[in-house]
Amino acid sequence: MNEYDLITRLAARFPRSPRQSNALFGSDAEVLNIGGRRWCLTMDEFSPEEDHFSGAPEALGWNLAVATLSDLLACGAEPELFMQALVLPERGGEGFAKGLSAGLRKALAAAGCSLCGGDLGRAETWRYTGFAMGPAPRRPIGHDLPPGDYTLWVTGRLGDANLAALRGLPTPRFELRLPESRALRGRAAACVDTSGGLADAMWLLLRRNPRFRFEIDLSAVPFAPGVESAAARAGLHPGAFLLGGAGEYELLFALPAGLGAAAAGKVRRAGATLVGWAAAGRKPGIYFAASGGALAQMKAPPPCPRSAGSLESYIRETAAVSKRLFGSPA
Repeated sequence: MNEYDLITRLAARFPRSPRQSNALFGSDAEVLNIGGRRWCLTMDEFSPEEDHFSGAPEALGWNLAVATLSDLLACGAEPELFMQALVLPERGGEGFAKGLSAGLRKALAAAGCSLCGGDLGRAETWRYTGFAMGPAPRRPIGHDLPPGDYTLWVTGRLGDANLAALRGLPTPRFELRLPESRALRGRAAACVDTSGGLADAMWLLLRRNPRFRFEIDLSAVPFAPGVESAAARAGLHPGAFLLGGAGEYELLFALPAGLGAAAAGKVRRAGATLVGWAAAGRKPGIYFAASGGALAQMKAPPPCPRSAGSLESYIRETAAVSKRLFGSPA
């Protein structure tokens, strides 16, 4: 059973709070009315075994905070309050905690977010759970698109986290997309972070909008440095690094096609790249446009790293899906 189906079954066993305005999988963060105000709340759990986050403790701390806050930013919320549960590794726990805390502190300070408390434990390897909340904008950004035409945009560069995981290198530094999130308020019709990679984010949008056609122009995708050369050496199209589950925590969002040039320009100046379009009622699905105008449809969700028997088998499966979708480089 995949994660989406498991969460759906678990959620069905619990009553929905009358304070909650978002549907299940309707937005990256939960949206609730608390004390007469609307808030966005999110919680994420991380471990080296499941998420393959690695690196020096300070760099890891920064990434854990950014990864937790990313769901708020996808909703256009302003991070304000933070809590954490940290399990320290048995070996080097004190030094690990000091470095990790330094990275967390820098990220929370950059976001204007306060640490309010949490819990501490010990085990063989580290584990981390982050909780964050912040005031919701007047119209929180979710995943559901009203009928219409949209352009698709993404912040930053893609594929570097999958490249690092493939090479066994430290996880690259995630960017805190707070200015970009602010630029999306009142403009974006939908937004999702790429915590599981671009293809996973696209599949979530399709699940929520099954009558839409989503098309990504591969020639417009801003690949991170080293991705295209690594793909060529492996005999793969760079699109393979969009299928992997090691995400960059960038923001993928849809803007109404009729949005004025000034508003679109502000989003572009914030560091976003136009990578495709979406529209209802035109042969629904996810399509990738390769060079020469050829289209490839992604008919199933990308391989799930949690379901794979091993990292090696997951890499082989992802490479096979890439070759079916994109072919091999000439």
